[in-house]
Amino acid sequence: MKDIFTILKSHRSIRKYKPELVPDKLLDNILNSARQAPTSSNLQAYSIIVVKDPERKKALAHLCGDQPWVAQCPVFLAICPDLHRIEKVCNLRAYEFNDRFIEIFIVAVVDSALVGQNILVASEASGLGVCLIGGIRNNPDEVSDLLKLPERVFPLFGICLGYPDHEPMVKPRLLPELVIHHEEYRADNFEALISEYDSLIKATGLYEGPRRKAISPDNRALPDEEYSWSEHTSRRAASTDPKVLRAHMREFLDGQGFKFD
Repeated sequence: MKDIFTILKSHRSIRKYKPELVPDKLLDNILNSARQAPTSSNLQAYSIIVVKDPERKKALAHLCGDQPWVAQCPVFLAICPDLHRIEKVCNLRAYEFNDRFIEIFIVAVVDSALVGQNILVASEASGLGVCLIGGIRNNPDEVSDLLKLPERVFPLFGICLGYPDHEPMVKPRLLPELVIHHEEYRADNFEALISEYDSLIKATGLYEGPRRKAISPDNRALPDEEYSWSEHTSRRAASTDPKVLRAHMREFLDGQGFKFD
């Protein structure tokens, strides 16, 4: 097994998997490790749906934006913030569940994210490849129906698991000066640091080809050689496309029983 620092610094998303199945004992060990993730007030406000059935994975692949690796991976996990179980516990003890404020929703989302990270680290330490799937929120109503999620449970992200069948690059992350602040938030040399990171990303070829580029909300033209992280990120953050924004999520959450004052 690799040391933990090597594992954490070498993460990359795996989108091609060998047909070899993930042993049940290994999967159980990974999931049990995930259950020990930090959790606010020990609420453990999440659920994990394990999907192995080929037809169900095929349906999920389509609902996640036609991502073939969702169907191909031996195991797909749906990570779900879960306030349904908390409500049932309140009912069991004759209390009225108070979810009118956003804090308990944030708790459930954070709990789910921490569980997902434990799954990622445990899986990669065991020789498996992982790909997190935000596309599970593209069609949350249909995913919820497929997985029979009750009220106050929703699909936050998915995780593909399997033995890697390719070796993608490890993407350079933002420079530490941009994300690590000592004592107080600083933005010294911001433009120079962003320019330096743009150069690092350009050298990887990550955004080469039209399919890798985000659509500009104002249809501006930009030479390929000038397209890098800052342009890609700006286009994504400035998008007005309801699909990109997943503008349906608030209405979906309302319908799923999440009510915020």
